[in-house]
Amino acid sequence: MSYHKEEERLFSSWAERAKKLHESDDITKDGLLYRGEMWFDGFNQVRRPGDEEQQWEDASLRMLVLTKELNEDDGWDIRGESGRVPSPRLTCRTAQRFFPNLELWVYGLMNIPDRKVMSFSRADNQTRLQGFYENAPIARVNIKKHPDHRAVSNLVLQKYMYNYADLLTKQISLYNADIILCVGGQGIMVKFLGEYVYKDLEQFNEHVWFSPSTGVVVVKQYHPNYNVYGRKEMYSAMIDDYQAFLKANPSFPRQR
Repeated sequence: MSYHKEEERLFSSWAERAKKLHESDDITKDGLLYRGEMWFDGFNQVRRPGDEEQQWEDASLRMLVLTKELNEDDGWDIRGESGRVPSPRLTCRTAQRFFPNLELWVYGLMNIPDRKVMSFSRADNQTRLQGFYENAPIARVNIKKHPDHRAVSNLVLQKYMYNYADLLTKQISLYNADIILCVGGQGIMVKFLGEYVYKDLEQFNEHVWFSPSTGVVVVKQYHPNYNVYGRKEMYSAMIDDYQAFLKANPSFPRQR
């Protein structure tokens, strides 16, 4: 299967739907993150397409990250994101809160040696987190694919979510991920998944839901830019609940 070809078909359908709804057809592309070479395009450090499709097929644990939107005036293809500062020095990393937190959460959920999660002190290594995020089998999907520098309310986000529910369902289902990390939205992403994608989704604890028929785990987390709680506190609360799930479900992750 060519995941990127399927993504492009979906983006075309998204743009057509947007025109019918009298919305902009400037669609932010997203999905399976590129794993080709890193380069500076004159503005940002970005990735070229690489072997990410084969890597995804071969992966024993696949991660899909659901995010709200792209807070930019113009749409761009986030499959090429690097999370690094816009500098020709390719060794630089970002100082923004978004990627360091997202990288930490992804690393913690995907690294379970002997089915034991990593404590914050073991996991929080900047170089290791960046390197892992840039190479692991990860897809990232925006709920709202229309770029806007203004952050939308959850009410507006829900409108987009349900106006494009069939297309969003197809894209989420395309990846057949093992873990879906929902960041932001105060639970409306999890609610959507239960209504449209995984009809048997059951809540296990505060942070974790599980679909017995598919073996998919859904994890709810704050938006990476959220700053009411500290970095360690947000990670530890999530990872402790994930550890409880792993203990209760020894068959996870599923065998393909």
